[in-house]
Amino acid sequence: MSSERGDIRTRCIRIATFLGGLYFFVYFITPQSIVSQVGLDKLDEPISNGLSIVGTMAFGLGLLNIVSAHGSRLAFRRAGWFYSLALLVGLVSTIVITAAQWRESLATSGTIREVQVVGEFSTRIKKDAESRAAGVPPLAVRAEALASYATEQLTKIRATLDSERASQRRDPGMSQLASDLRGDLTRFEGVITEMRGASAGATEMTAALADVLERISKDSASFASTYALVVRADRSHALSQRLYDLLYNGLFNQLGSAMFALLGVYIAAAAYRAFRIRSLESALMMGAALVVMLGQISFGRVISEDLPQMRQWLLEVPNSAAFRAIRLGAGVAGLMLAIRMWLSIESSSFSSERKKG
Repeated sequence: MSSERGDIRTRCIRIATFLGGLYFFVYFITPQSIVSQVGLDKLDEPISNGLSIVGTMAFGLGLLNIVSAHGSRLAFRRAGWFYSLALLVGLVSTIVITAAQWRESLATSGTIREVQVVGEFSTRIKKDAESRAAGVPPLAVRAEALASYATEQLTKIRATLDSERASQRRDPGMSQLASDLRGDLTRFEGVITEMRGASAGATEMTAALADVLERISKDSASFASTYALVVRADRSHALSQRLYDLLYNGLFNQLGSAMFALLGVYIAAAAYRAFRIRSLESALMMGAALVVMLGQISFGRVISEDLPQMRQWLLEVPNSAAFRAIRLGAGVAGLMLAIRMWLSIESSSFSSERKKG
């Protein structure tokens, strides 16, 4: 019974793999006009979304696999359990800190977006009044709603600027920017008051009201961008952002630099072994390496003025030809691997016979 279930599972996997590969192959080679006539373009977005979901599930499975493998090693104190502990602690810390920083960024973007709505609201009121759009509240009511909303946002902005902790953390440049923003807010309050006077009892758009709404739209866009700079500078001192910077800029990037430094040592050791002259090929490699290195430095010109030109020729002609051959071979190999996966030739691990063996 288990063998039959395994065979059915294997067939389903191979059929799904083949149909998925067939769809993308046909969609790639079929002209766009035929794709539109058949209606295949309407299915492309749902299928692409499904592919993204499958890829997301693959990330989740990889995460579960890491936790399972290293968690069991840590639980049973097997050889190298300390490295598994470091890996799991780093994994959990990265997820938690990144999620906290992402949530903080969303909150910051939402706060800035609330301020940007003031300008969009004023523009919308003006367009609806000029086009006499049906089904909208009276002009005076909408203008008063805009004034109330703008006043509420101005109060929030002032509270942010006057925050004692935020003021202490600002550098001189940001402190000056915050001071200029306070002046802009004072002028903007005057424009809001002017709009209230121009819209009192108004049923149609007047030239004065249109001018005030236009000024509100421009001024709000200006101080919204300034406010965004100040808010992001203040939020950069938040605990989540500081931990994020410490994790990535202070730890992750430095570990990457150390890894590449060690990689450079290994490359130098490998080059030393490869450049020992034991055959004609190794002699050619050694000679080319010497020409390239001497042509790169200024000391090479002392030896010969032709070394930089020889170095350039070696890089552009023989080296480029070799890289083209490597890329061509890698492309052919990748194509053959894709065809084998498409035809499920590489899916022997799913078969029940292999598991029995």
